[in-house]
Amino acid sequence: MNIAVVIIAKNEQEVIADCIASVKFAQEVIVVIDKKSADNTSAIASSLGAIVVSNTWAGYGAQKNFGATKTTQNWVLFLDADERVSEELKSAIRALPDIPEHDVYWIRIEDIFLGRCMKYLIGHNPRLVKKGTALWSHKKVHEQLMYTKNNSIVIYKDDISGEIETPIIHQSYKTVSVYLQKMHVYTTLDAEDMHERGTLRSGRKIQKSFTLPYILAFRQAIKLLFYKKGILDGWQGVTWSLLSAYYEFEMGKKYLKI
Repeated sequence: MNIAVVIIAKNEQEVIADCIASVKFAQEVIVVIDKKSADNTSAIASSLGAIVVSNTWAGYGAQKNFGATKTTQNWVLFLDADERVSEELKSAIRALPDIPEHDVYWIRIEDIFLGRCMKYLIGHNPRLVKKGTALWSHKKVHEQLMYTKNNSIVIYKDDISGEIETPIIHQSYKTVSVYLQKMHVYTTLDAEDMHERGTLRSGRKIQKSFTLPYILAFRQAIKLLFYKKGILDGWQGVTWSLLSAYYEFEMGKKYLKI
């Protein structure tokens, strides 16, 4: 299978080289630079053989869609600049037939949080996509992949998409303060999306109530600590779970103020 890799980046000079180095097996690497990027990300990417294109920021989904239009391959692997393709994932992608069974493949995401690789608090994202079969939504944050033929959301284990269990490694937050800085931005965007759509990220309809932030936080804490067994990822897993619960609380509070 021949693939292109699309990486979206803004001021990522500290991590872009390792990201590109992990996808040298790809036939094409496209780095989409936010036009407001002010560091050496573009120069570093170019020096490593990547094709660099710039685009005015219009959201994560829009940047990914823009990058896909610049590729010449039939398959696209989407990455963030702080992610790496593991050797196991590289082998798994290479082993796929020229005409795979599915048009979209979910890939396991393993986060390195506060220096520890999470083994229970893992995720799966649809990252390997046959060009033209799906596009990213234009949500302000936490964009979703949508099938182009019917505009439906690509859902994990939907019997249509496939799955690759070998991971993308996400070099996540090294400090709690870095997490909080990004969280304050994301919760604002999420709250605005909730207000515009009248739903949570899951699609569940919501109504404004003073109890909403507390309910969202409680559900998230229970889900991550016990259902997903984050408590077994050590103190880093507990910290991640509680910070995620606080994320939901802050998002809910901001939603109520709109």
